Amino acid sequence: MPQEPVLSRHRLTTRFRYALVVLWVLPACILLISLLVARGFTPHLADPRLLLPLVVMALPALYIWREGVDVLADGLRIRIHGWRYRPFEELDNWYLDTRPNRRLLTVWDQDGRKMLECHAAHLTDLPTLLATLKDKLRYRNWPN
Repeated sequence: MPQEPVLSRHRLTTRFRYALVVLWVLPACILLISLLVARGFTPHLADPRLLLPLVVMALPALYIWREGVDVLADGLRIRIHGWRYRPFEELDNWYLDTRPNRRLLTVWDQDGRKMLECHAAHLTDLPTLLATLKDKLRYRNWPN
C-alpha cells in the first residue's frame, strides 16, 4: 500500500526542535567525550554495554524531532504523546481556546474523547491547520 501524501506538516518551530534534541543528546556526548579524554580511543568504546544505553538515551530526541500533526487528504496523523492516525470520519469537532493564557487547540472524536490537545504556539503554520479543520470538521463554538 503506497504511503499517502502529506498535505501539510505542523511541528514545533525549528529552533525549539534543535534545542530539545541537543538537550537530549548532550549527556551521551559528554559521556563519550569524557571517556575519550580520559582513556583515548580504545576498543572498549565499541562495547554494547556502553552503546546500547547511549542509543536508548537518543530515542527521545528522534521522537521530539518527529512530534507534531500531519494533515493527510482523509485524516490526521497525530504524533503527540504517541503515534496514531485518525480519519476525518472518526473526528467530530474542534476548538481553539484563544484566551491569552491558554491558546489551546483541541480535537474530539465522535465519542467525545480528546484526540488532540496541544498549545497553538507549539505548532508551525497553525492557520493552515485551522483552515483544514474548519473545512473538514465542525467548530465547537464555545464562548471565550
